[in-house]
Amino acid sequence: MQGRIDAINGRRVTLTLDTEIAFKVGDIFDVDIKKHREKRSLSANAYFHTLVDKYRQALRIGFSEVKNDLITQYGQIAYMGGEQVVIKTNIPADKMRSSEALHCLCVKADTEDGTDVYFYRVYRGTHTYNSQEMAQLIDGTIREIKANAPEIETMTPAELMRLEGYEKYVNKH
Repeated sequence: MQGRIDAINGRRVTLTLDTEIAFKVGDIFDVDIKKHREKRSLSANAYFHTLVDKYRQALRIGFSEVKNDLITQYGQIAYMGGEQVVIKTNIPADKMRSSEALHCLCVKADTEDGTDVYFYRVYRGTHTYNSQEMAQLIDGTIREIKANAPEIETMTPAELMRLEGYEKYVNKH
């Protein structure tokens, strides 16, 4: 649900919501208000996946491994009830890293009753990111690529088109 703040007077806030609500005057309810952020664009998501594919080819490792590494380094931690989501499993870190079912980072390994157990911090999938979160992930990805595989072109198709147009302009003049 979205809304617009119409007036603020001390602790009294008047809102206009985009959908009707089933409350009546005097009802007590929970409120969670946060500044609106645009959802990430599909082109930003596609661009991230293109960078991941180019980077994994340069590193000669799997797509899932690179994607998980980047998401756990520059992505968004998953929260539930205000707490970071941490899972416990018997799946070793190398197996978990090569899976795209869940993006997570091993934060602790232990043995319980003779069985190896692993604790993982869970990260949200990119489909849940807003534009700011996606930009943070892409910026981090580009930094990684420039540091470790500088031969990879990281310009977006739109940037390349502008550059191509600039080159045509310079060549004419």
